Amino acid sequence: MKVHHILVPTDFSERSEIAIKMAGEFVDLFGCTVDLIHVIPLIKYFSESMDPLGVPFSLEKHIYPQCLENSHDKLEQLANKYIKKEYRGKLLSVIERKPSEAISHQANTMEYDLVLMSSRGEHDSIHVMGGTTEKVIRYSKIPVLTVNESMRMDNVKTILVPVDFSDLSLFSVIPAFELAKELEATIDLLNIVELYSAGSDMVPYVPTAIDEQSVYESMIVRLTDYLLEHQQYNLHIQRTGVPFEDLLVSTEGPHTISIDLHSVIIKGIAAHHEIVDYANDNADIVVMNTHGRTGLSRVFIGSTTEQVSKHIEKPLLVMKPQFYEEEVDRN
Repeated sequence: MKVHHILVPTDFSERSEIAIKMAGEFVDLFGCTVDLIHVIPLIKYFSESMDPLGVPFSLEKHIYPQCLENSHDKLEQLANKYIKKEYRGKLLSVIERKPSEAISHQANTMEYDLVLMSSRGEHDSIHVMGGTTEKVIRYSKIPVLTVNESMRMDNVKTILVPVDFSDLSLFSVIPAFELAKELEATIDLLNIVELYSAGSDMVPYVPTAIDEQSVYESMIVRLTDYLLEHQQYNLHIQRTGVPFEDLLVSTEGPHTISIDLHSVIIKGIAAHHEIVDYANDNADIVVMNTHGRTGLSRVFIGSTTEQVSKHIEKPLLVMKPQFYEEEVDRN
């Protein structure tokens, strides 16, 4: 996962400032350029701008310049506070009815590698991820990393990757490896056996008795096959002989890089509840993608990612497989 150019949205709340501070740590790690964006919601724009003005007033002479100038000043202050001068990019102030649409449009039409934003904004509940963040995750074509006040890049030691047996879920192992390599972290591979939803499409991968050892062996075999089918990623599984403890190995270039891979099998009723509970207790960051199967198969992506994003307390990196595949092709 290459990070050269980051987009960081802010609503100027203390919570959203966390993401800008985190962008400063990304600069130290990747040497990337950081753009800041603030979206002025259209209704708020008029109410705040008209109060101090008498009548008659001019939209072009008074309202627009005033709000945009105030926004730019605040963005400049934040950039000066957290981002090293040589890595500061554009300071973007946008007037738009829906902030999520403006952020997604900027992310999707320009050459960014990552959207970095707070999991909650000014008016969001402490229990549920903010609506703007959730919508950006849904509509952004590039990876979105949501962070909270507890995250520090140098404290990331365990990366959680929830998977089922589909190719789309196993894909998340690829960017997780790249992140683990940069942060010197380990990977927890989590499979949730939903006790009442095993469909025929999972046979022969899930034994009828749902024995954890058998599910683990089937999962590692499936991941091994997936990596063999996608040799462009230059990764393979190295078995250690210890159940649930393996290595994810990169063979690209002259050096071999190994990341500890710990497999976890949990039996539960709803996948997203189990993922959130395990992540909050055991992980430092979670990596998932947003497109997967639906129906009776045990889905860890698509709607499950959306449910996880609403309730998780840990940082969440969400990305679409096609973005990463295009990145690999470019490199």
